[in-house]
Amino acid sequence: MKNRRPKTLALFALALLVVVVACKNDDEQPISNALRILKANVNETNLKDNPTGIDTNISLEVISSHSLNTSAFESALSISSSSGEMSKSFSYTNSNSIVTITNTAELDYETEYTISLPAGAYGEDGNELAESISYTFTVKEFVPPNVTLSTDMSAISEAGGVATVTATMSEPVNALVTVELGFSGAATTLTDYIASGTSITIPAGQSSGNITLTAVDDVEVEGLEDVIVSVENVTNAIEATEQEVSFRIEDNDAGGRGLIINEVLFDPPSGSAGDANGDGSRSASEDEFIEFINDSDVEIDLSGFNLYDEDQIGSLTPRHTFANGTIIPAHGVYVLFGGGTPSGDFGGAMVGVSTTGNMNLNNAGDKIYLHDANGNEYLTFDTAVEGAGLDFGSDQSITRSPDITGDYTMHTVANAALTFTPGTMIDGSAFDMSGGNSGQGLIINEVLFDPASGSAGDANGDGTRSASEDEFIEFYNDSNSEIDLSGFTLYDEDQIGSLTPRHTFPNGTVIPAHGVYVLFGGGTPAGDFGNAQVAVSTSGNMNLNNSGDKIYLHDANGNEYLTFDTAVEGTGLDFGADQSITRSPDITGPYMLHTAANTALAFSPGKKADGSNF
Repeated sequence: MKNRRPKTLALFALALLVVVVACKNDDEQPISNALRILKANVNETNLKDNPTGIDTNISLEVISSHSLNTSAFESALSISSSSGEMSKSFSYTNSNSIVTITNTAELDYETEYTISLPAGAYGEDGNELAESISYTFTVKEFVPPNVTLSTDMSAISEAGGVATVTATMSEPVNALVTVELGFSGAATTLTDYIASGTSITIPAGQSSGNITLTAVDDVEVEGLEDVIVSVENVTNAIEATEQEVSFRIEDNDAGGRGLIINEVLFDPPSGSAGDANGDGSRSASEDEFIEFINDSDVEIDLSGFNLYDEDQIGSLTPRHTFANGTIIPAHGVYVLFGGGTPSGDFGGAMVGVSTTGNMNLNNAGDKIYLHDANGNEYLTFDTAVEGAGLDFGSDQSITRSPDITGDYTMHTVANAALTFTPGTMIDGSAFDMSGGNSGQGLIINEVLFDPASGSAGDANGDGTRSASEDEFIEFYNDSNSEIDLSGFTLYDEDQIGSLTPRHTFPNGTVIPAHGVYVLFGGGTPAGDFGNAQVAVSTSGNMNLNNSGDKIYLHDANGNEYLTFDTAVEGTGLDFGADQSITRSPDITGPYMLHTAANTALAFSPGKKADGSNF
């Protein structure tokens, strides 16, 4: 065999020489220090893709290989469209190698923008960008923001209830948006409600605005009234679909028709003590009851009326439908039980059971609705309003005390011996269905026991303040019929024993339906008393006791017609506080000091607490 070793060594040496020479040549090549753009994004989208659908506000991030000479970079960089150069601002991080560029004015919709940077020295140490760069992006199509309407209430009370109507944008815009509104429905603006505006404005950059609608408390019996608010026109936005919201105003004058709820049992006691309907069996549902009283001089026909609770009102599924021929006579009483076979002494009251066999009143709180045969709201009872603060699950009824005219209270507070009295008065006696002491629609709305000193106490407006002559009682006829007070007599607690009247109403003293009558102690009343009738006491002095008193009104036959007891209606109030006590809201509300109802007035004879006419 031939020896190949010398040839192999020679080849290896030659290869080694080539490597050494190559390495030497590489070492002699200069290392590049050119400026390079490593990444460029707009709104986190790579600009190399020439993105579209970009928002009108951008954040452009550029990452370079070297720290930048910021002034040179900013002078050379261009971001422009056919409309011209984009106004922009710059911020830097990471030793000025990362720059963020934002627009200072909103970009144009559906427009292509070009980002360009020519070749040049932009590095902090003079590093050069060898080749120019150029990117494009396109702003999204303009889609006008959409406006929708909403309201926070499905129903408000006529007694000053407030609903808020809100216009909401699908997204904010950099312009003032105006939503012009239309108002319709059975309710009438200014008469039934007051709107804080006829349009909603949404400031630039914000997403919503609103107006309020406040119910006007009147004395008209109107039934159910609805308010419909719609969009008429929109500026700087669109109404993609027709927008309309509605709510109802619940009339608080329904009670003026004479029908009232006097007593309700939500929670029959356990065992035989809870057998309210007297059929020998206690039932949580069948022994519930509602006691209605016709506090008027005319019969009330409930034929076809429907009763609902809060659970059923939405679906208009009645708990009870009153049968044809259900007529409550003047000053009559009607007791509706949940079910069973009522048997017992109900004081001569009419008695019925619910047509569903179950009223299912909620012990934790409920609302009772009575609708007439045409579906109009006729009467309501709300535990959160009429029964505020009472416990409806305490094994007893809640009742007016005194019956008919008083505020609601727990039955054992009114009479510790009885937990309920369906069809009878609190003490278990029968109602006087000839009228008795019900008041028949007449209420005392305001009383001044203690006129203030000086001219501020001149309530009758005759120019002279008198502790006796400026006292007054304001009566209101809360019914749809006139009330004839001819021959009626008025007493206070000092005079009732001797039946010596403070005042005798002359023949022909008739208060019209929803009319007002103010009786002053004396003097010569002169001034603005609204639309009220005005008179002075026949004795020239009512002598109401500032520390507490009781007012009695007797009819021409000497029967007690109406009473006002400071210890009951005015419990906790100071009757010697240089101001009147008044119902608030007028007619329907509880009594309070006048300045608690209206800080600007100490009294308002013949007018509402706010000084306006009834």
